[in-house]
Formats: sequence, C-alpha cells, structure tokens
Amino acid sequence: MPSFPVDATNDSHKFMLEILVYLYESYRMAELAPDRDTLEKKLFAAGFDAPSVKDALDWFGRMTTSEVHPRLSENAHFRHYAREELEKLDDDCRASLRFLEEAQILDAESREWVINGLMHLSGEDIGPQEVRWMSLVVLWSRGHIEHFTFLEEMLLNETTLH
Repeated sequence: MPSFPVDATNDSHKFMLEILVYLYESYRMAELAPDRDTLEKKLFAAGFDAPSVKDALDWFGRMTTSEVHPRLSENAHFRHYAREELEKLDDDCRASLRFLEEAQILDAESREWVINGLMHLSGEDIGPQEVRWMSLVVLWSRGHIEHFTFLEEMLLNETTLH
C-alpha cells in the first residue's frame, strides 16, 4: 500500500501532469532544474495555480529524494493492483505499464512511481498517453536517459506500445 495519501477529489491535482511535463520540457536534465522557490515562481509565471504547483512539486520531491518506493517491500516482480488503481487505470493503461516493464524501460521502482503519479491525477481521463508521459517524467527525474529518449520518441510520433 502506498504511503502517500491519494485524494482523487483534490482539484489541486488537476494540473499535476501538465506541470511535470512543463518541467521536463523546460529542463532537459533534471539535476539542472533550479531550486524549489525559483521553480514555483516560473510555474506561477507560466499560469499554474499555487495549490497545483505545491502538490506537483511535493510529489516530485518525494520521488526524487526517496531511496526506495514503499511498495517495493512487497514482491517487486508481480504487481497486484488495488481496487482504486483498477478503477482509475483501465486495461490499456495497465497493458502500457506491463509493456514498459517487460521491455525493461521501467524497473519495478519506476513503475511504482508512475502508478503513484497517475493515481494523484484528478479531473483527467487517464489513458496510455498519460502513462507514457508520467513514465517519461519519472525516468527523466531518475536520470535514466537511455529509456526516456525511447519514450520521448514514442510520444512525439504517437506510437502504440502494445
């Protein structure tokens, strides 16, 4: 069970993926991104609201400073989805995640952060495109350049994963 509460009714999560993609597009190397205060100012200037910025940066901060995702204390190789995850992530989403993991683009820890991020999204339909973007953001933040380059190419060319 993830240690981070997920409130799907929280409107501040509405623009989380857009904020994370904006950061990815603005800072091609995550380690070159400015400090949090500077990021907040840039995101406010780009038109994002304060609660959404705070939630996105909080989630991003947890991911980038975490040693191991809490869910990995369980069996990392076989993923059982919680009821809430099954309701939010349809068959196509789960197939996309499975493909990315079987292709060794996502490791177990990255998969958990992708799922955690997707579960934080609200007010959006989540489909394979969102899975790919969230995967790209997670891989980018973790410095897995060889994998996020592949995903970026797929996103730009709108290639189907499975």
